[in-house]
Amino acid sequence: MKQLKVDQLEPDMILAESVYSASGKVLLAEGTKLTPDLIKRLMEMQVPRVCVNDENTIPIDPNEVLTNRVHTQALRILGTVIPADLCGSRLEDAQFRYELVAETIAKIMETKEVHELFLDLRTIDDDTLDHSITVCVLSLIVGAALKFTPDRLYMLGIGAMVHDIGKKAVPPEILAKREDLTPQETEIFQAHVKEGYRILREHGFDVPIAKVALYHHERWNGSGYVNRLAGDNIDIFSRIVQTADVYDDLIRGLTYKQKYLPHEAMEYLYGAGNFYFDVRVVKAFTSSISAYPLGSLVKLSTGEIGVVVNVQKTSAPRPIVKICYDKNNNRLDYPRQIDLSEEKTIFITKIL
Repeated sequence: MKQLKVDQLEPDMILAESVYSASGKVLLAEGTKLTPDLIKRLMEMQVPRVCVNDENTIPIDPNEVLTNRVHTQALRILGTVIPADLCGSRLEDAQFRYELVAETIAKIMETKEVHELFLDLRTIDDDTLDHSITVCVLSLIVGAALKFTPDRLYMLGIGAMVHDIGKKAVPPEILAKREDLTPQETEIFQAHVKEGYRILREHGFDVPIAKVALYHHERWNGSGYVNRLAGDNIDIFSRIVQTADVYDDLIRGLTYKQKYLPHEAMEYLYGAGNFYFDVRVVKAFTSSISAYPLGSLVKLSTGEIGVVVNVQKTSAPRPIVKICYDKNNNRLDYPRQIDLSEEKTIFITKIL
């Protein structure tokens, strides 16, 4: 291992240690193979020195390391968000969707062209890669609910995984900014959709996949960017990915000033159906993806505390909760169940 100044770095060198920001955030992980774009990013972020492998370092394959991480994380997310009743035919349906989505994820992981873009996503920042993995999983679940064929699911999954690849052309200071962007910054940021389309086409991806990068910020009512498409003029892949993209943005607090709880993000989608989003996609999303995994401990607006015992019988993201503690935090001798889809004035205020 040797330490070099950033201006001494060369493409294909391998990082021997992770590179961190001043706040402790991982910028580049150990094992990353440096590219001209990565070296440029390090210079822009004013990183003074990094450690790289030398002839005495045992080599590792950075693509394999990153691909394994992505695959593992995708399956973890899948196991969290696919709901299932504990008994009945809906459990069988959930298991079928889980297996179908898991098989599609495995197929995507085997696609060389996608591997090459994982590092590019990782160079943008950790949040972008993590967000891309989550959006991919959520989109695949919705596609399975809409009865997509395996081939269409595969294309949807790739489009979702790389939908934000154009952000590699956006300056880091704009991506990291949490205040309102200036008009000039907004124009630069919004250009990432066209850049994403260009990158994907240059890498040989089919037009339906590349369109996801181009159209994922369009909106059902025509208020999105950059082409202001509306309704069915937005392809179904992009309509699914834009819904998953906004949901994950809301709960991560990446773009929106307010960070939402998962159930609040679900409610947002539900309320915006047929306005910002295709209502058919929203219904498939909210009925197929759980904001509350079974067994989640939640606090209600009444002050009572309970456990989520069913997440599939309601059309909105309002589960059935078994109340175990009263508002004074006393354990109930006889727990009772409450269906939040019927009790409209009661809602979840916190996930414990």
